[in-house]
Amino acid sequence: MPEARDAVDYRFGDGIAWLAVANPPVNTLSRRVREGLGAALDRAEAEPGLKAVVLMGAGATFSAGADLAEPGRPSAGPAVVDLCARLEGFPVPVVAAIHGTALGGGLELALAAHYRIALSSARLGFPEVRLGLIPAAGGTQRLARMIGAKGALDMLLGGGMFAASRAPARGLLDAVAEGDLRAATEGFVRQLLETGQGPRRCSEMRQGFAEPAAYQKEVARRRDAAARQPEIAPRELVAAVEAAMLLPFEAGLAFEADVQETCLASDQSRALRAAFVSEGMAGRLGLPGGTARPALHRLAVLGGGGLAAQLVFTALNAGLELRWGTIDPEAFLTGVPQLRDAFAEAVKRGALTDEQAQDRMAGLKVGDSASMAADADMVVLAAQGQGHVPVPEGTVRAVACAGEVEALGLRFAQPGSASRLVEVVAGPVVSASELAAAQALVRALGKIAVRVTSRGETIAARLVAACQRAADALVDAGQNPYDIDRAFREWGWTRPPFEARDRMGLRELATQPRADGARNWSALLLGAGRGGRSARRGVYDWTADPSMPREDSALKTLLDAERPSAAAMPPDLIRKRVLGAMVNEGARMLASGMALRPSDIDVVALHALEMPRWRGGPMHLAGVMKLLALRRAMEGFDHPDRAFWAPEPIFAELVKNGRSFDDLNAEPVSRSA
Repeated sequence: MPEARDAVDYRFGDGIAWLAVANPPVNTLSRRVREGLGAALDRAEAEPGLKAVVLMGAGATFSAGADLAEPGRPSAGPAVVDLCARLEGFPVPVVAAIHGTALGGGLELALAAHYRIALSSARLGFPEVRLGLIPAAGGTQRLARMIGAKGALDMLLGGGMFAASRAPARGLLDAVAEGDLRAATEGFVRQLLETGQGPRRCSEMRQGFAEPAAYQKEVARRRDAAARQPEIAPRELVAAVEAAMLLPFEAGLAFEADVQETCLASDQSRALRAAFVSEGMAGRLGLPGGTARPALHRLAVLGGGGLAAQLVFTALNAGLELRWGTIDPEAFLTGVPQLRDAFAEAVKRGALTDEQAQDRMAGLKVGDSASMAADADMVVLAAQGQGHVPVPEGTVRAVACAGEVEALGLRFAQPGSASRLVEVVAGPVVSASELAAAQALVRALGKIAVRVTSRGETIAARLVAACQRAADALVDAGQNPYDIDRAFREWGWTRPPFEARDRMGLRELATQPRADGARNWSALLLGAGRGGRSARRGVYDWTADPSMPREDSALKTLLDAERPSAAAMPPDLIRKRVLGAMVNEGARMLASGMALRPSDIDVVALHALEMPRWRGGPMHLAGVMKLLALRRAMEGFDHPDRAFWAPEPIFAELVKNGRSFDDLNAEPVSRSA
């Protein structure tokens, strides 16, 4: 294993010690990096004639912050908070020179330095809230001292990245540079030394507290907003920023550390961290490490319908050259104007400038399918009837429309232009090179890939079917659909089973089989003229407002005529049975090899079914809710659909060994493709 000093490049000359974090690809602050920084600071302090220290990042970025393999595990080596204290207390000026990104703990190191300079293209941010955490190395305390409550909370609560050249990030910097960062930094340091400016400690700053009344008003406003949300971390962030003004710096650090421990131990943070890690793992698609991804510059989308138009817009917006082909040229008469309207709307929202929108549209070429496919790096079939179009030898072809998949399929969660999920269907004759091309495309589009081994069936479809079948079974048992949805809404799921059913339409669900003695309630409602939201009535009444479902008193009368009455189930038991059925379906997909790992199923549930991210997907939740409790909830449900409710054998195996589905998420052995 490389020594710690290998993780930090050290150079000394003309009185300046240059420390560059070198932990590619994004310079995460792993134990080796932290130890290397501590050793480099020791070395710098011992240099005769030391006048200043510069902290920067080697390669493409400054630092993306913490190593997510470490949160929740026993820490070793110096903590980031200790390194921040060391930087701030250093006897000579310390300058952070930022390029690429400075995120989380990386930005906290920069704030602990005495001065900061950044390239105008750099981006700064604190993404911790997206993991159910808060900055834990003084970030909340230093940020508030520098730019006040509004700027600090803008950066902390959204978890996004901010351009170095614009507020609020600009308020953290002493200088913004163009071009050569090292040369600009050297000039900045020389000017500091010539003017005799020594260390300037952020812990002693108070400009952010210049208007105490406005500060407290902003804190109160953000506290009220956070109190209306279910997540813990935003509320704690507001409290930490408030503490920055009310407490001495050291006490504020202690408050921040205590809050971080609370967040770290929470089920919410465990779920959010698991989701983040799962998305990265899913994107590997089970390919061997080091598998080369092909260069992808020019994409052909074949088809003239709505799916094709969504894919064209998404690809153009990602900066790809796009060849749009169809066998019906008339489709372009409406399709191209719709594209222009979509980009105009993006400009109106502020997502793009006029110039960017024009550049995106300039990458579009339209024509007949064969000519559009002729010079593409990859071809996506987005409508039926395109399968016969010739594709140059060696060009990967993927099927995005419904139907059987022999080699490679792509299933975009809807709406395709907004949802981040793509299920990459690995058919029976798929090759590793085809999967690598799919991986390249999904990454180029900024989406999340999940591998599915099937002939076209998706994990999302299986989960939706299981959820709806379980919900129907509860209605069989006398439960009110509105009580079922209410149990999940109060739990945090904003698209609970029956509302989701109405939104997708009842027609497809009405064809799904049920066991003898079980009812397909979608078929009953459809026969009564209640087809879902598009029909203005389904389970809910949508007549007053198509965006807002209302309970319909006539529904209970309709259902009760077809089933016996029963006492209401407790909300917790409703959730256990529906989620247990989804976990059971996930276990079947794992047993058949359709899904690579439990966490892939969770990724699909979070994005396609819109389950609350801070709760986690069903496979993760099985551990939180306890597998034994879920198994008992299913076994204790006396329902005719016995095969569906019978727990899969893996339940007993995991319970016996004190394990959960999360324990099965280690990277699987890659399948030969």
